[in-house]
Amino acid sequence: MNLTLMEPGARTAFTAESLPDHPLFEGMIGRHRHILAQCAMPANFEPGETIVETGEPASCFYLVINGLIGLECPGAPSVLRVQTIGSGDILGWSWLFSPYYWHFNASAEIPTEAILLYGSRLRRECDRDHDFGYELFRRMSSIFIARLQATREKWIEAAQLNPPLPGVPADYLII
Repeated sequence: MNLTLMEPGARTAFTAESLPDHPLFEGMIGRHRHILAQCAMPANFEPGETIVETGEPASCFYLVINGLIGLECPGAPSVLRVQTIGSGDILGWSWLFSPYYWHFNASAEIPTEAILLYGSRLRRECDRDHDFGYELFRRMSSIFIARLQATREKWIEAAQLNPPLPGVPADYLII
């Protein structure tokens, strides 16, 4: 972790005013934007570069400014593409929930520009400022639902292409 973000008065990569355009920031009050800016740094990825892997500690998340990121769920017999996310999307919500491990693999498909936000630091800020915590969680929750629905739809599609084994209920993936 970049320790300069923790030192009082240290310079950071962004200010509340210089944060790039992203839907997460739309309509957010200055005080909350300031907290996010203090926890942010630029991140760039080349095509094919792995960003996160399933099972790794999740201490951050990414706001995609430009580019495409493929999300995959490893499993037998093959890896399942869950979703492709792009400009204006968010990669990662595992930093919010214990035990703080990634649930998907993610890699850049084309050159990708993002903002890395330190989730562990943001969790502390959320505990300190409940209004900020509520606002951030409210904004992040929309991606939970979208990502879970996308995963569910892919598993249903996979089950239709590969019928379940005898004795396994056909609707086990719909729950």
